[in-house]
Amino acid sequence: MLIAPFALLLSLAAEPPAAPAAPATPVADAVRVAVDSTASAAESVAAQKSDKDDSGVRFTWKEHPSIRAGKWLKLDFTGRVQEDKMFPGDDPQNFDDLILKRLRGGVDGELFGFIQFSIERDFTKNSTTSIFAESTKTQWRDLFGEIKVADALQIRGGRFKVPFSRDQLDGEGSNDFVNRSLGGDYLAPGRDTGGMVHGRFFKRALTYNVGVFEHDGDNSRSNKIAGGDRTVAARLTVAPFGKIKLANLDETDFGVSYATTDVSDDPTLPNGLRGRTVVSQYTFFQPVFVKGTRRRLGADVEWNRHQFGVRAEMMQVNDQRVDQALRGGTLNDAVYHAWYASGVWVITGEKAEKAINPKRPLFRGGIGALQVAARYERLWFNSMATGEPAFSNSRAEVILPNGNKVLTLGANWYPIRWVKLQWNAVHETIEDNGRTPMLDGSTKFWSSVFRMQFSL
Repeated sequence: MLIAPFALLLSLAAEPPAAPAAPATPVADAVRVAVDSTASAAESVAAQKSDKDDSGVRFTWKEHPSIRAGKWLKLDFTGRVQEDKMFPGDDPQNFDDLILKRLRGGVDGELFGFIQFSIERDFTKNSTTSIFAESTKTQWRDLFGEIKVADALQIRGGRFKVPFSRDQLDGEGSNDFVNRSLGGDYLAPGRDTGGMVHGRFFKRALTYNVGVFEHDGDNSRSNKIAGGDRTVAARLTVAPFGKIKLANLDETDFGVSYATTDVSDDPTLPNGLRGRTVVSQYTFFQPVFVKGTRRRLGADVEWNRHQFGVRAEMMQVNDQRVDQALRGGTLNDAVYHAWYASGVWVITGEKAEKAINPKRPLFRGGIGALQVAARYERLWFNSMATGEPAFSNSRAEVILPNGNKVLTLGANWYPIRWVKLQWNAVHETIEDNGRTPMLDGSTKFWSSVFRMQFSL
């Protein structure tokens, strides 16, 4: 599906080879100096004229196709297409191995220098939902407005990501891996509707986010899971080594996140969180019945040095189970844990940042940017041991633990700045052989996935 636009972009990126330079002579040098001086003068005049005519509407294209009108209007148009070809190693039944993962369009804007807004919609999902569904989701991704009072105080309202988890807060188009970590997908909240204040101090050495949301994010809901109610969330990041250049310690960034949510047992089905495999999305841990307070806690760190990057994160979610025993008693909290550690290396020398722009694009004297990545992670579910037998049913006093250990090896190729090709090999280990997707009862298997992305 994406081969045609991919080929078109590569052809547009191609440039004819430059003609060989003429041998240097004193006359040629003099002419070159004169031409350079004239060009500089012309650029200066053009710049002055541009400043005077700055009130007009104009089209530009730097990072994105954009419209500018003086200093009062900025519009940046964005778009993303992602198509995945998957090879699940656990042989799922009726599995669609070729999917259009994302088809999104949007606009980011600014008015009068202090009002920002973002609109993004996904066109790949059917908006219809069964009348028996516990919850519904919208195709609108970001839909918010923001007022910038100062760097230290910005006020946002609408639909956007709950400030929790570094991995979840990164955009899908700039991820180092095809899929987020399991913790980022199943324990972090994701997007919801609400309001937030945030800001930064000391040139971004300290940032904060505090918000109140209607529910606890898209990741907590499905057709069978209602999710939580009102959520309060906060996130703080700090770069404490800003003046220490040794080993690029100034590029080290720490973050902590916290969120609290009310969860009810009003739905007829369990309202806890679930765990799924990476590629086939087999549910290796089914939700349990919960009621009371859901508390999320997370911590993360990221370090970059030129073309190398390292990241680690851990998170834990506790769900109260008030009155959820078979005879109405209160059970121990259901506890969900996750952590990961990852590293990346840009082989071609570009800086290891989220939006890699090849120094030497394909057909322009180079092969683009090449990056390799590795991540090891674990997601698991349990409750406090009391000496009683553990069971896997949804009202067990002691939850029978289960988890998934995952090693992901990846290679990313950026032939030009708008195109990214990704390949991931994924090795998964289900910890309970009674809840494995493999028909023969084995717990370990390899999968792979290839993604083609076009992004503006």
